[in-house]
Amino acid sequence: MIDVRIHSSRHLETKITYPIPEHAPYERDVNYYIFTPAQLHVSSDFISDEAMLRKFQAHARYSSPEITLDELLDRENKTSPLVLLEEYTQLRIAGKNDISDTIFIHELQTLSNSFRHESQMILNECRELAKEPQLDELRGLLRDWCRETEEAIERFRSLLTEIRIYYPTGNRMVTAFEWADEAISLVVESSSLEMYLSLESLFGELQDSAFSLLRRSRFELSYRRGEHYESVVSKDNRYSSEAVAYRSGVLKKWTQSVLYLTPVLSKAPKRVSGILAGTAAAIAMSFATLAAIFAETFFLKNSMQWALLVIVAYVFKDRIKEGLRAFFSRVVPRLLADQIYAFVSPRTGKRLSRMKVVMRIGKASQMPQFIQEKRLEDGNPFQDMLPEDDVVHFTRYVKVFKTEKDRNIGPWINAITVITRIRIDDWLKEMDDPSDVVYVSSSEGDLEQQNSDRVYHLHLVITEASKKKAIEDIHHYRLILNKKGILRMETIQR
Repeated sequence: MIDVRIHSSRHLETKITYPIPEHAPYERDVNYYIFTPAQLHVSSDFISDEAMLRKFQAHARYSSPEITLDELLDRENKTSPLVLLEEYTQLRIAGKNDISDTIFIHELQTLSNSFRHESQMILNECRELAKEPQLDELRGLLRDWCRETEEAIERFRSLLTEIRIYYPTGNRMVTAFEWADEAISLVVESSSLEMYLSLESLFGELQDSAFSLLRRSRFELSYRRGEHYESVVSKDNRYSSEAVAYRSGVLKKWTQSVLYLTPVLSKAPKRVSGILAGTAAAIAMSFATLAAIFAETFFLKNSMQWALLVIVAYVFKDRIKEGLRAFFSRVVPRLLADQIYAFVSPRTGKRLSRMKVVMRIGKASQMPQFIQEKRLEDGNPFQDMLPEDDVVHFTRYVKVFKTEKDRNIGPWINAITVITRIRIDDWLKEMDDPSDVVYVSSSEGDLEQQNSDRVYHLHLVITEASKKKAIEDIHHYRLILNKKGILRMETIQR
């Protein structure tokens, strides 16, 4: 599944999730086509492929643990991070330090991520049920969530109390427990409050459920204040809201760091480029040598004809290299990639996937026919009469390797998510100032002057397919931008 969102006014972000197979590897090809109006000059005449490639930054992580609260609370579930933490804590208190601090901390982070993922899923479900509304299902959903959340938090905080007793002077383990506790408290507080607000139109029918959510949210805030955690706004400090936002970001990054995958960049593209450059130089030198032999055989040395032939030979020398690389780029893009990198598990050191990236900037007419047709779905019947769009074409060839699940290290791991962040600076350079003036007729017949933004439209088409198979997934988005950045994104469906 491809998820596209606006990350900031100058960044677009896409997320693609790849299941980790246990039996056989598989491959996926992902193509990004960004159609740009010609007046913005995002073309090969002004920007090199290498410079554009730097605008596409990719990183990967394990997908968030999909562990429900029922599975989390099940004492027989040996993949539950809460159950594992209870076992590890008892072993530590009994003096058996078989479990390293690192594994201990990883399970604390996993527990926090489980709370975040499950709370978001429940919140989304709550919002959907509130639209209908389906009162009985919504009431049961909220009742179960409040009860199970409270039970899970109580069990975890009892572990925190035991760890504080075992380490009375505090240490790294106590700090890790406290950070996880603070992160979970923040997630539960914000989720409870957002669920409460989503029920605003149903307060009359769901008053008890709404008040339960509000009490849970207020309790977590009061709890953190009592624990003297940093994520509490203080009335005496005008910068405390800024500090709380920063603290929340730090806790989120810390809990999710267990999911991050280590990228290993391959040197193969540079080596292949070097081989091609050497081949080109050899061919050029052979051509120049043969031309020199031919010149000396048929023309007088140092004559005008001899000099012209030698000069022509050296002029073609530089062109051979570029022509050869362009040829290989068209014929074997999988072999001659601009970048090749693998994502490696930080826990096991095993390769999870290998990715090859190819960047090309061309014209709309050079793109596949079905991509051109997809771009024209915006409804402009005279697009062919306008200057031809420039297209940034970014391709990623993905191979996901089979990986047997480790029941002791990350038993919840079942997929990886590749996140691509696209920086749009180059698209903004040639835009006009965003302020414009339009005149609108009022209801009384008078003309009113209104300020309007000068906007531009970019079209993003994304495809995903298995190797040597037809397109499995295709999406078309329209990005509305002005000189300040991205204003909004629209999904175009036909």
